[in-house]
Amino acid sequence: MDYQSTAPVPGDPDYPASQGAFPVWSKVYTKPSEQTFVEITQHPEARAKSAYVWVFLAGALSGLINSITQTIVALITLKQSTPELGEVPGAGGLFGVMGLVGAICAAPVAGVFAVIGFALSVGIVHATARFFGGQGTYDKLAYAFGAITVPVSILSAFLVPLNTIPFVAFCTLPLLLIVGLYVLYLEVTAVKAVHRCSWGEAAAAFFMPTILLILLCGLLFVGLMRVAGPSINEFMQQLQQMTP
Repeated sequence: MDYQSTAPVPGDPDYPASQGAFPVWSKVYTKPSEQTFVEITQHPEARAKSAYVWVFLAGALSGLINSITQTIVALITLKQSTPELGEVPGAGGLFGVMGLVGAICAAPVAGVFAVIGFALSVGIVHATARFFGGQGTYDKLAYAFGAITVPVSILSAFLVPLNTIPFVAFCTLPLLLIVGLYVLYLEVTAVKAVHRCSWGEAAAAFFMPTILLILLCGLLFVGLMRVAGPSINEFMQQLQQMTP
């Protein structure tokens, strides 16, 4: 019997207490197991809508921090390259206010695009898992993936200002690499738990779309090079003839 069709609704005496976003994220990262994903996705709140809200807020926060950081860097660069700008009263403040307003306006747009990208990626993995015989639902997989990706997105957003400092990026890169590998493990585990499949099927469902996309891009590049090859060779010959 489908769980969603018999799940209690808010207001029912049997409706379980809310899981809460932060407890779910913490549980995923501190107890990385198949059973953890089974437990969090059995809750009535395990819907794609909840994940979309998380992703939107994280995407908006990331867009806001990134835009503000770029504005500050641009302002510093402009002052260094144009010293006379500092002699104009209020010029720096006006530029900063305009950048801040632009960042605030752009943040919701970044959140929307984050949700679109998230929904597409989860949909592709879900469809591939179903192709391999998966038993899960899109709602549960989206909820599980949201609990994995959103904390990393927030962490990456707060690291953006640090990466503008010379040589600091070399310190944060290993951290992001380790976290990225951990996220891959969690996502494959989530696919296995939600779709009740083997490790091989879960890994294939997660990685195969990316592999196929890379192969498709490679074939497209080779095709374009074959079509443009004669023109490129002719251009190179002309360039050699013009070179003294």
